[in-house]
Amino acid sequence: MSLTKCLVVLVFTLAISLLPNWAVAQEHVVNETQQVKSQAMRDASVEQALDDYLTLTLVDPEQANLKLQSIIDRLPKNLAEDNTPESTVRALTYQLFAHLYQANPSAVDDILATLAEIKNITKSVNAIAEIMAAELEVLSFRNQSNQAYINAEILAGILTDVENPRVKYWINALLGRLFRQDTQYEKALKHYEQALDALNTTNDSRTLVRSTSLRQQIAIVHTDLKDWQRARSLLEEVYQDLLRYKQDQLLPDLFLSLGFVMAGQKDYTAAVEVNLKGLARARAQKQQSLVLTFMNNLGSVYIEQQNYPAAKNILEEALTEALALKDTENVNLINFNIGYLEVLLGDAESGLTKMQNAFAFYQQRDSKTELEDLLGWFAKAYKSLKDYPKLAETLEWQMQLREEIAAASSEKITRDLLSRYELKSQTQQITILQQQNELQEELLKNKQLQQTITLLFIFIMGLAALLLVNLYRKVQRSNLRLKEVNKQLEYQSLRDPLTGLFNRRAMQDKMAQRHKSSQPEACALLLLDIDFFKQINDNYGHAAGDAVLIDLSRRLLALTDENELLIRWGGEEFLIVIQRLEQEEIDQLCQQVLQVVSALPVVYEGNEIPVTISGGFIRLPFSQVPEHQFNWERVLQVADMALYLSKLNGRNQINLIDELQVPFADAEPHLQSDLNGAIQEDMIKLHTIHG
Repeated sequence: MSLTKCLVVLVFTLAISLLPNWAVAQEHVVNETQQVKSQAMRDASVEQALDDYLTLTLVDPEQANLKLQSIIDRLPKNLAEDNTPESTVRALTYQLFAHLYQANPSAVDDILATLAEIKNITKSVNAIAEIMAAELEVLSFRNQSNQAYINAEILAGILTDVENPRVKYWINALLGRLFRQDTQYEKALKHYEQALDALNTTNDSRTLVRSTSLRQQIAIVHTDLKDWQRARSLLEEVYQDLLRYKQDQLLPDLFLSLGFVMAGQKDYTAAVEVNLKGLARARAQKQQSLVLTFMNNLGSVYIEQQNYPAAKNILEEALTEALALKDTENVNLINFNIGYLEVLLGDAESGLTKMQNAFAFYQQRDSKTELEDLLGWFAKAYKSLKDYPKLAETLEWQMQLREEIAAASSEKITRDLLSRYELKSQTQQITILQQQNELQEELLKNKQLQQTITLLFIFIMGLAALLLVNLYRKVQRSNLRLKEVNKQLEYQSLRDPLTGLFNRRAMQDKMAQRHKSSQPEACALLLLDIDFFKQINDNYGHAAGDAVLIDLSRRLLALTDENELLIRWGGEEFLIVIQRLEQEEIDQLCQQVLQVVSALPVVYEGNEIPVTISGGFIRLPFSQVPEHQFNWERVLQVADMALYLSKLNGRNQINLIDELQVPFADAEPHLQSDLNGAIQEDMIKLHTIHG
């Protein structure tokens, strides 16, 4: 008998031996059909009950929790028997979030373990995706942001297989919120639009509430982008829908967002009207925290309108209520606003005392962003009092905080990129290990099969060999991709993501390599800062500010030689490491920088934005002082002080520090913090290039 005939006989014999009794199989099919119908009816009932639970949370949270527990008590206890666990997953997810927001970590971990067990045994893509989304929400809440963004990309990859509109809506809304928090606004809007598409296929008791929340989130993205008109249009559409469908309980949050946008548009009359409506609604619904927020916002808008009596009345009323509630946060915020108002009304001593006391409260939290914002109001107060020394001191402090915030932000971005790459690498390694484990299990099955049918074993081993070859090739390709990713990450870690210029880390690497040389080459440092950059952001939006940075990066890059380094030093600052040594060449470069920057405005969305730049220059090593005594970082601090003097003396100019006129030991104390004093005492030779 030929080998082909042997194989046919063996396969046929195996098929006959495995064929079940037809009558038994038919009975099994009938029973399974009845189970599916029963399961579908149960799921529909649970889904409706969960919708009712969500509605109840807005009215009576305690009763809602009891209702949720009763729903969960009716669910199957044996997870392996729960053939379609989507309703089970949804109910457990809601219970998970209730414990998460009530700070009950042990209960959260228990529910996560149960959901992980379901994820391992279910074949429902909807259930798996919802569990992954719940895990993602927990990571975000616990500030494990890098792992959260890795998981977000994985979750986005399986969304196309999700069929349940509610699950698709919720996951896209969650991804939209995460990407907005990471300032990835384009991705955020993309997922919000997909969430709306999924929502448009539903028509149940939750559709309007979800649509309202979603459109408010989209409006917040446009608010972040300073697109006030688009944000306002969206919120006004939501307002009309809420009125049409009589969803009054959702109005306070909407009024809060709408009032903020109107104030951003400087439409203060409309902002007052909306905040008053929101205040009335919040009081009616006994949302006391929201009441205080509306009152404080009204006070701010009245101040902008110069309606000081109205501002004083509403803020004092808010302070009384905040004190009664022992709400320390709002007490300090309101006191700060009252203090600012008193300064405007002429009671400087009392007003500044209130502002300083509130400021001390925020200093304890050490939030540089909060402090920088409050210093802006101090500056306005001192300006109104014409206390110019205090104004200058405040602005200098504010500038220092901005630089620290920008530096911290740059360092965080670098750390996050490295951390996310490491997590991706670990995920890839786990995937390879899983593939290897699966292969080993397959080989074990083949070995067991060998004991019964030798010819089939040989056939399967041949397949296994092919799988091994394919796996080996895949691993090789994966390794090649990893090498490419490593190269890209190394490149990205040395580059600013916005402008493509080198970043601080590139400067540190260059200086480290330079110091390894026994005779490091002399060079020079030119530190530049765009003039009135904050006004550009405030007047034209942050996107315009980014356009200015990109345009000036191109202009400056055209002026630098191949062996010179152009760096985005942070925020609106650039640093050029210059290899030219002749003073005439350096003066010419500085003159070109000022001319090239100011010659043409930056054009963005039809707006012509005039731009100038100021700078400070110094050589390295400085005035023959050995670098182990005065290293590049300290030298750069002197260039920064020279830049600051350029700002104080009218901007659009570069101060060049030439050399010391006295021994370094005499000048060193001034070089740490008082360059102007060193210049006045004729310790340093300096000249200025004007634009």
